[in-house]
Amino acid sequence: MESEEGKSLVKKEKKLSKEMILLIAIILMIIVVDQAFKIWIQSVEQINVISSVLNFKMSQNTSAAYGIGSNSTIMYLATNVVILGIICKFIMTQNEFVDIKLKIFLSFILAGGLSNVIDRLMRGYVTEFIDFGQVIGLPIFNIADIFVLIGWVAVVAILANFTVKEWRSKKVENSLEDKDKK
Repeated sequence: MESEEGKSLVKKEKKLSKEMILLIAIILMIIVVDQAFKIWIQSVEQINVISSVLNFKMSQNTSAAYGIGSNSTIMYLATNVVILGIICKFIMTQNEFVDIKLKIFLSFILAGGLSNVIDRLMRGYVTEFIDFGQVIGLPIFNIADIFVLIGWVAVVAILANFTVKEWRSKKVENSLEDKDKK
């Protein structure tokens, strides 16, 4: 007969594997969609969606984000691999302390980063193609970049929210201790 602890552990392992399957599916879906669009844009070169506002235009980015950097593919690969490794390590080691929302947004970052790493390995550059022209002054970017940005903004928002809750909790705790001392 199986103990309650054993049943709880089996249930937790099933939950973990369902979460991991979900996260892997998200990562693979983002990579496939991003790579498919990158292959497509290389075949058509340019499409004017809304003239002078939104264009899909093939661009080769050999530098870092927003065109910053010295065009060192090896440096960018190494930096990306380290950052992606840290995120993977965090998800694996902090699994029981991190909720699914944070894991999903970290998966967005992983997927976008991996897709751009795939570009650098296969092509020597990152394929960029979404161009808003001079209307809002954004650099040309791709789908992977969108997911990386969404992921980082959400992670910062989640961590800021957690910090505010902890701060408020400590403040209430301290005020209760002060009342008890009086």
